[in-house]
Amino acid sequence: MKFEFNKTSWTTLEEGEKNCYLIANGLGGYNSMNLVGGLTRGDQAFFMSAKKAPNVRWNMVTGLLETLTVDGKEYALTSQRMQGKEDLEGFRYLESFTFDNYPQWVYKVAGVTVTKTIVMVQGENTVAVNYEIEKGNAKEVSLSVKPMLRVTAKNTAFDAEDAVKFAVKATSDTQYTVSKAADTIYAATNGTVTETKPEVFGPLYFSQDERDGRDETGLVLLNHEIMLTAEQEKTLLTCVFGTKPVACSETYFAKALQNHKTYVNNLMNNSKVTSELGRQLSVSADAYVSERESTGGKTILAGFPFFEDWGRDTMIALPGITMVTGRFEECKSILRTFAKYVHKGLLPNLFPEGDCNPMYNSVDAPLLFINTAYEYIKFSGDDAFTEEIFPVLEPIVENYKNGTDFHIKMDTDGLISAGADLEQLTWMDVRVGDHLPTPRHGKPAEINAYWYSGLKVMEEFATKLGKETQAKEYAALAEKVKESFLKKFWNEEENCLKDVLSGNGEENQIRCNQIWVLTQPFTMLPAEKEKQVIEKVREELYTTIGLRTLSPKDPAFHDIYIGPMQQRDRAYHQGTTWAFPLGAYYRAALRFIREQEFAEKAEWKQHVTDGMKALEGWLTEGCVAQIAEIYDGGTPTVSRGCYAQAWSVGELLRAVYEFERL
Repeated sequence: MKFEFNKTSWTTLEEGEKNCYLIANGLGGYNSMNLVGGLTRGDQAFFMSAKKAPNVRWNMVTGLLETLTVDGKEYALTSQRMQGKEDLEGFRYLESFTFDNYPQWVYKVAGVTVTKTIVMVQGENTVAVNYEIEKGNAKEVSLSVKPMLRVTAKNTAFDAEDAVKFAVKATSDTQYTVSKAADTIYAATNGTVTETKPEVFGPLYFSQDERDGRDETGLVLLNHEIMLTAEQEKTLLTCVFGTKPVACSETYFAKALQNHKTYVNNLMNNSKVTSELGRQLSVSADAYVSERESTGGKTILAGFPFFEDWGRDTMIALPGITMVTGRFEECKSILRTFAKYVHKGLLPNLFPEGDCNPMYNSVDAPLLFINTAYEYIKFSGDDAFTEEIFPVLEPIVENYKNGTDFHIKMDTDGLISAGADLEQLTWMDVRVGDHLPTPRHGKPAEINAYWYSGLKVMEEFATKLGKETQAKEYAALAEKVKESFLKKFWNEEENCLKDVLSGNGEENQIRCNQIWVLTQPFTMLPAEKEKQVIEKVREELYTTIGLRTLSPKDPAFHDIYIGPMQQRDRAYHQGTTWAFPLGAYYRAALRFIREQEFAEKAEWKQHVTDGMKALEGWLTEGCVAQIAEIYDGGTPTVSRGCYAQAWSVGELLRAVYEFERL
């Protein structure tokens, strides 16, 4: 998809800050700014590099201070809100912004047209910007670009006292370096580079960080200028920045852009979806696939600009991000990586950097791992992987049966119970001081759905491998789980599933977790109850961009996610709309439409069709071409949290895949 915006999207600087874009390099590095080319979050940057893939990230070049001079008069092209001083208002000259999986801006100033394009190189910490200057009838035209330097770890503020530590050094006619201690930016340009007196510039004002209670300002350093005078009717200025030596030939940018377009086309052509929406989501999904240096394999980044790679998020996002897109080798690489780190039947929920040990506080990730391995084999046809993965999955089941860390253990009824005290084990894992807004200790509905399906997977795997005795044991236990689940989880009053068997008032809360009971490879509910669950979710939790985490009828419902962290955390799973469960909702509805005959089938088909159409519109909100983490629970209109989230994109891509096969 090509997303096009014009002046109506930035009648004010504040309006221009509502949307942003993202391009990533497959290492954890990225380029992300708003529609008018400025910054609304401290985690956004023109050049965010990955010092160690994927999570040791450094903000190298925060932005670019661009000034166009036409016949002696200067015009600022940069747009940036400032604190305590005049804003930079280059948006007034901005005619259009387009995102065709790379960003491009067109400025018109005093008869001069400047087209600015950015590309990031896959597999490298390299970002390039190209300015095409068309003089028109102007006599003298020049463009000045001053990189806004930071060279600090992501989330670390620039210290003004560090300004004297920077050094600019020319290494050839077109190449130079900017160094701060052991950290170096390698740059190249066809412009003229002039070192200037160091100037601490700012404070830049980050409006969306202030909204969320984060640090709302930041400083940068200006210490050199790149200048080019437009001698011809059409002149090109190219600037390249990297963490290794880079070149800047006349054809560098054209080749880099063509390589990017070829890469994007290959992503679309290798995908298993054919619709325009599906092909775009397949490209959007690529941003989350990254190298992980510490394990030597691939990983899935949970979201931009905040999150790292987590086990639970990976298992949820993996089918959409890698299977629907036809990236089977990468999928297997990720499964193998996690297989190496299974411990006491648990899967790492977080791979920390350095010498720290992985964190295993997740009851769902190991069970999702079993079901995801099964889906990979079915989707790819890689039956040989069954024999490789089965010995890894066996101890997961045994530990869940006999008990493992975090009070995870099978009860006498066959159901899995987990959690106590301040343990946070399901995806609703937020903690506010010594309080868990959604503890979900006990027997959560979706966990036991994963458990039942996992047992059926193990039965099938054991049968395939000739382990008949084990297969019968798995089958018998699965039947026991099903019997207990059907007996204990049904909420007769509400005609839906209880959220968690905990012995307190949480049991009957109407939450989105019940939708996953309908979407596992193997499911338990009879058709009439599946229909009631889908209808209940549609009635109280459904929006066109996600499912509410709690019914608006519940006294604990929070309709807005905004403010300081503690205020936001109390709303995080108490009504806030999450995009990724919407994928499961559509898949559950589509599965029911395919497999059952019922009076409202035509209406249900139209409902899902309308939902798919609505998704196209949501791709223009927030981060263009991406789906955000969360939205308000009352009336979702503006994205919150991470503006680009892996499981949101992955799960909705799976829904598109199923929709195309209706």
